[in-house]
Amino acid sequence: MPTVSSADGTPISYSAEGSGPPLIMVHCVGVSRRTDPIASLPPALAEHFTVYSYDRRGKGESGNTQPYAVEREFEDLAAVIEVARGETQAEAAVFGFSSGATLALMAARAGLPISRLALLEPPFMSAHDGGALAAEFERILADDGPAAANRWYSRDIVGVPEEILEGFALTEDNLADAPAIVHELRFLPGNGPDTFAEVRQPTLLVVSDQTAPVMYDFAEALVASMRNVTYRKLPGQWHGIPDSTMTDALREFAGL
Repeated sequence: MPTVSSADGTPISYSAEGSGPPLIMVHCVGVSRRTDPIASLPPALAEHFTVYSYDRRGKGESGNTQPYAVEREFEDLAAVIEVARGETQAEAAVFGFSSGATLALMAARAGLPISRLALLEPPFMSAHDGGALAAEFERILADDGPAAANRWYSRDIVGVPEEILEGFALTEDNLADAPAIVHELRFLPGNGPDTFAEVRQPTLLVVSDQTAPVMYDFAEALVASMRNVTYRKLPGQWHGIPDSTMTDALREFAGL
């Protein structure tokens, strides 16, 4: 896979497929392009967009230069945006899923050249949750290993229902990427819906009609804070939307 160097020299691995306006995918916590729970979405979108998927730092084939700061993730995304703009000669939209959606919002707030935002169920976390949760994650990782740390985050932080969690099979890739889960516990706390009022990009905000109720609270608070949001509740499952439904919504949003 090709790589691009971020501002601090970290290699960021990415792939591109399809044709049409550029759309960059920002994946969720603890996964790479290969293990993303919506890994089947980019090929579906590639019929209408040039889709760029990249491994966030610390996961997959990308590097993980220390020390971590969320600003380095903004620089990673900026590097992929620059590639997309150079290859397509067009402004790039960004799609983020779950914590990747919150990260995309933060990058837009920081001034990255993003033409449009599409967000699938961004989560938020209060400021007081930060340091203690990050420390607890790192303790579990050190004492009990990556599988236990991954399960703790999924169950106790995300709130994945037990019946869904039981169906998760952690692969070697998941275990290798688990240490980077702490990145979310560094950047999510304190970045609530009310902190994004200055984001001006046209934004599509999508939630599933079968998701956790707290996601509706998050979405409604974000709509109240931002000025240029299209909010849609679509048929889906817990924390997810079928590829065809999501593709149709993104096509409509992009005017395709």
